[in-house]
Amino acid sequence: MTSEELVTSLEDCIPHCRDLNVISAFVSMPAVSWLKSILNNATVCVVGRFSPKDFIVGASNIEAVRQCILSGYTVKCLPNLHAKIYQIDKDLIFTGSANMTGKGLALVNEGNLEACTKVASSESSKEFIRKIINASIDVTLEILNKMEQMIDNYENVDLQNIPNIWPESIMPKIKELFVSDFPLVKPGAICEEYLINSALEFAVIEANKTDFDSAQLLFKSSKVYCWLKNILIDHNERRDPSFGQISSWLHDALCDDPAPYRRNIKDIQANLYEYLTLYASNEIEVYVPGRRSQVLKLL
Repeated sequence: MTSEELVTSLEDCIPHCRDLNVISAFVSMPAVSWLKSILNNATVCVVGRFSPKDFIVGASNIEAVRQCILSGYTVKCLPNLHAKIYQIDKDLIFTGSANMTGKGLALVNEGNLEACTKVASSESSKEFIRKIINASIDVTLEILNKMEQMIDNYENVDLQNIPNIWPESIMPKIKELFVSDFPLVKPGAICEEYLINSALEFAVIEANKTDFDSAQLLFKSSKVYCWLKNILIDHNERRDPSFGQISSWLHDALCDDPAPYRRNIKDIQANLYEYLTLYASNEIEVYVPGRRSQVLKLL
């Protein structure tokens, strides 16, 4: 369906719903005003990406987020978010490319051309949405005010010098692991997802690859490297963990699945091993005993 058809469908459902979850990378004022005009007494949760650069370029709007909080909605932030999902009463899902913005929902002139689908939710899709919401960080008015103060300091700064993520004094680092926290391609390869979301940790690492020391520091502070190092520290067995053992731990730790199949976890794992060899060989050794599966050893 088009944006216009999506809005018509949402306007049919939302006024009568009890629960509404909106997961959208971007959130703007026209869409928030529209949503407030059709809502009755529903419990609402809005999850956005809300990066510093998003606010500065106008992809999302601080006042729109503030109005959501003041309206009693639960507002959350997930820095690597790219999904667009409208979940109504848990059992009905609209998903596609439409952000909760004026252009995304064709609420303003020259709206975007979007493609959206209405689907009946399954237990796995409900669980996926629950994981996104649970992994996200609550945005309070106090946090939002700190965001606004930081943004004001970057008004006349070149966009290339604006950070993609908030300092931990404003937004704590999310501990849960998502596929997008991993290297989606091998070191040095072109990745379209990095171009779309330059805030991804491995997009930042690749952007700094010409400065080896900076790239190495970024890699060693990345969420996935810290996770891997911690599980290796906690590993008490005599044998170093094999590729298959790490894959099993990844299956348990990931909040989402790589597309198109969950077995593609092995692909992002293989990419990670190449980054280990490149940037962390002094801390974690990747070796192949007897020409078998790759094994990791904490040095």
